[in-house]
Amino acid sequence: LEAFKAACEKMGATALNHGDAGYQLNFLGDYAMQVMVWAGDDEFPPNAQILYSDNFESGFAPEDRVVAGDILISVIKANM
Repeated sequence: LEAFKAACEKMGATALNHGDAGYQLNFLGDYAMQVMVWAGDDEFPPNAQILYSDNFESGFAPEDRVVAGDILISVIKANM
């Protein structure tokens, strides 16, 4: 969780009050993505969720949205 936070802050992401750690990153121009991470505990496993800005559907095909998510995850991992 701390490595995720440090990577997102290094990338200039905007911190959110969602999950155990959440950040918003601009993808291209006005397209934004939010990543929320939950560390998990005895009852729930670790979890993450990626949300796309409303305008993503007008600029990206569903397959391309998946690729955008993959790119985001790869960039965060590269900054860890």
